[in-house]
Amino acid sequence: MLTIDGLVTGIDTTTVIDGLLQIQQRQIDQFDTRRNAVLREKTAFSGVESRLISLRGSLGKLNNIQRSALLGKVATSSDEDVLTAAASDNATPGVYTLHINSLAHAHQVASQGFAGQDAAITKGTLQLRTGSGSVTTITIDDSNDTLEGLADAINNSEASVNASIINDGSTGGTPFRLLLTSRDTGTANAITLTNNLVASDATATQPTFDFDNPIQEASDAEIVFGSGAGALQVFSATNTVQDIIPGVDLDLHTANPDKEISLSVANDTEGAVEVIQGFVESYNDLMQYIDDQSDYNPDSQVAGVLLGNRSVIDFQGQVRQAVFNSVPDVNTNMSRLTSIGISLTNDGRMNFDSSKLTDALNGKVAKVTARDVARLFAMDGSSDNPAVRFVTGSTRTTASKVQVDITSAAERASILATNAITEPVVIDGSNNTFRISLDKQESGDLVLEDGSYTMTELAEHIQEVINGDDDLAGRLVLVSIEEGRLRLTSEVYGSISEVRFIDGSATSILGFDGTESDIGQDVVGTFTVDGVEEKATGRGRLLVGDRENATTGGLQIRVSLTSGQVAEGSDNAQVTLSRGIGTRLDNVLGDLLDAVDGRVKFINDSYDSRVKGIDDALDRMNARIESQRESLVSQFAALESSVADLQSIGSLLGAQLAGLGGLG
Repeated sequence: MLTIDGLVTGIDTTTVIDGLLQIQQRQIDQFDTRRNAVLREKTAFSGVESRLISLRGSLGKLNNIQRSALLGKVATSSDEDVLTAAASDNATPGVYTLHINSLAHAHQVASQGFAGQDAAITKGTLQLRTGSGSVTTITIDDSNDTLEGLADAINNSEASVNASIINDGSTGGTPFRLLLTSRDTGTANAITLTNNLVASDATATQPTFDFDNPIQEASDAEIVFGSGAGALQVFSATNTVQDIIPGVDLDLHTANPDKEISLSVANDTEGAVEVIQGFVESYNDLMQYIDDQSDYNPDSQVAGVLLGNRSVIDFQGQVRQAVFNSVPDVNTNMSRLTSIGISLTNDGRMNFDSSKLTDALNGKVAKVTARDVARLFAMDGSSDNPAVRFVTGSTRTTASKVQVDITSAAERASILATNAITEPVVIDGSNNTFRISLDKQESGDLVLEDGSYTMTELAEHIQEVINGDDDLAGRLVLVSIEEGRLRLTSEVYGSISEVRFIDGSATSILGFDGTESDIGQDVVGTFTVDGVEEKATGRGRLLVGDRENATTGGLQIRVSLTSGQVAEGSDNAQVTLSRGIGTRLDNVLGDLLDAVDGRVKFINDSYDSRVKGIDDALDRMNARIESQRESLVSQFAALESSVADLQSIGSLLGAQLAGLGGLG
């Protein structure tokens, strides 16, 4: 900025100009003060927002009945060196006695000894298979005709076998042996091998494997369940057992027939208390923060930054109302937070007595189940038709009573062989392969074991082969006999269910002609609320309310009705929905925090708008002041110039007058 302080006149023009603009500068200072106040208020409000988000997060394990922490189970083993266990929410509490007689082992066989890993082997093919799985052919040629080459070829193939070279430490010059290990444990996964490598000669040795004397037998785990005369003997192909106690996975570590293991399955009260404590702390933190930011302290005469902000007081009221009102349509003995030990203190905070929650979950409160405790927080539904069952809902599920009308039941894909078969059915190398497509996925070449089968035995073997195929990735089929013909039925319901017979050398003997194909059907139905029909979409057995429905958006109902039951008129059900405190509060918080039209966003936008308005006003005022300053500087510069001109004229006149005086 140009300065002209005292160039001619000696006037401090900068001070004079600053004085002339002092009023405008005071206005700028006032705008800065207002801007800082808005920013402080916005920062304080951000603290409210973050605590609302935290409170909503604390409901994550409470407001969904399918994954409620209040329904969690825990399994405890008396000796975790022998057995560990994990329980899902649907496990039944109880104490069980087990003995582990043996563990499951993978089949292992070894070759004869070789001088080294690079020892030459003969060429040809090996066919490997585990259990009833597909056959993998290993080709040995000039590129891999060593012991190490064979191991690599096996490991790089799709065979369910691992190959490794071990040094057995023997003397005599041939300590290296090829060890084959099934990737899966259990007797059903034993290795079979067809050796088509050429015989040994002077330059190369044919690897042979001693199946009569395996390194390790394929074996199943053996567990005795119970200790009385009726104790159950259970076998498992793996050391992870899932079928003995529903909802409980057992991991077997050590076999000891003489060791009695006590397994306890109980409600996870410790986990439930932790989750409820987290909810209480989040609630109290929000309430305390709002009070601190909106109160006035008469002693210190200090006001909270949000004093007078009606929005945050309204938020506080909405949260309190959602939490402390009773829950309708649930067990009246478990309809308020006080039922699980949460009370309200004089300053509006929660106090939690965890013993009441623990007693309720452990069945020590009359007529109260763990499900009742979970319903205190979560959305749940009861149906007057056991084949029509509530699964879950969303924030858009607002109806209290929903009529479910079913017009078509879900169906599984199922194909029946075109031709009947007669027993015995003889399978050999000429008619032992086939391929199918199951649930939109094609199988590999499925291979039946050679043998003579009854129809029942054949159906069981085909089911085992299909369900064990790696290419089908866990897709399962049921195989049965119907009027002398094979029927293949997918275990999946709905339009994703598909069964299609493709081809193979066993096509004819199994009664198929390669044209058999079927696709399942999704359940079809609608929801009706207060006489108004709302759309629903079938997904297998799930009937899901369309997102845009007025009252049933996101509602999911599982329909287990058969086509026959629908035809007979068992197609309707009334589902009564209850919304627990967690669901109710989540809806309130969801509305407040909605990223599009929530009140929190509206208030944040308002703060941003106010700051922008002040910034725009400051920009305009600064521009105006700068313009005025430049104008004043220009005027003072002109003054200095005029004074300088006058001084110059005065000096000239003085000189001229002095000259006239000399003439006299």
